[in-house]
Amino acid sequence: MNRDYVIVGGGLAGGLIALALRQVQPAATITVVERDNRPGGNHTWAFHSADVPAAAECFVRPLIHAAWPGYTVRFPGYERRVSSRYAAVSVERFAEVLDSSGCELLTNTHADTLGRNAVELSDGKTIAARCVIDARGPTADATRTAGYQKFVGLEVELESPWPQALPTVMDATVPQDDGYRFVYTLPFTPTRVLVEETHFADTPDLDRVKLRSRIHEHLRGNGVTSWRVLREESGVLPMPWCGGDIRVDPAAPLTVGYAGGWFQPATGYSFPLAVRLALAVANVGPESAHLAAAAYARRLAPRQRFSRFLNRLLFTLVTPDQRWQVFRRLYRSLPDAVLARFYACEFGAIDAGRLLLGWPPPLSPFRLLQRSEVRPCPSPS
Repeated sequence: MNRDYVIVGGGLAGGLIALALRQVQPAATITVVERDNRPGGNHTWAFHSADVPAAAECFVRPLIHAAWPGYTVRFPGYERRVSSRYAAVSVERFAEVLDSSGCELLTNTHADTLGRNAVELSDGKTIAARCVIDARGPTADATRTAGYQKFVGLEVELESPWPQALPTVMDATVPQDDGYRFVYTLPFTPTRVLVEETHFADTPDLDRVKLRSRIHEHLRGNGVTSWRVLREESGVLPMPWCGGDIRVDPAAPLTVGYAGGWFQPATGYSFPLAVRLALAVANVGPESAHLAAAAYARRLAPRQRFSRFLNRLLFTLVTPDQRWQVFRRLYRSLPDAVLARFYACEFGAIDAGRLLLGWPPPLSPFRLLQRSEVRPCPSPS
């Protein structure tokens, strides 16, 4: 079996590449290998309007499950509505669109070995391809040079309407513990809401029972007396402050997604980078996919380095219970457009300067002494 592209992993990164290829190269032969019974895993992806370039709207638009004209943030003593369109992609919609895209989708299929131009499946079959893309996702790897964004989310059906019509990206008016704590809510309909308890913490330990209980408290605090849990999702994402730039090995499969480093280090967002990488790969032939990815990685490098620098300040110089002040200052000082470019990892040097001016939190140099596990950053090899 010979294909133009074999994509191993039907999550966000692999799925977006498949959809971009189908849009830009309609004659290409594309196989997506997914180990589960459907693509997408168990996730909800949200993005800002600036995260999606105009050229990508045609294949991103069908994925949208819900959209809003803006979102809000809340901090002690400060609340703001950000007038940037916000949208969400549900796993059900994602799986439906990918399944009907015309790509060959092999579910419940495990890939044992990935090579530059071939994939060996667990049943012994081999799929040859002009380009193999590894989108299997990251392996669990705790590091001493990273903080963590960890979360538990419950999608719930309510008996009475949710009091807010817009998403709340950060509600940090809750008591702080285990790093920077906030609640994230997406009201898909007046009575169907995703409520997520999130922490920017020093450790990857995730207490699901505790975070579920916190979500129940938040629901009751917003006047909800009865609800039904439809779905649960959780995750632990690294927020590194060290590490080298993205490396693309032309002799190996093209690694995409979190495992390849394609994310905004200071926010954990991967959607904007996944969309732009999908376009870069789709706009060239299969033999040039690595070169296109490498060119995008070079453009990203200074922005990712700056974002890792912000993480280093946040996790090594700010005491955990005061981290919320960093984000309050940013939202108080930065206009909508700068925030949008920051989330999309498309900010420039002037934006970076404004981020630093709005950033200064209650720094604690003695925090470095408390964090004995902090080590110097390794030089990129």
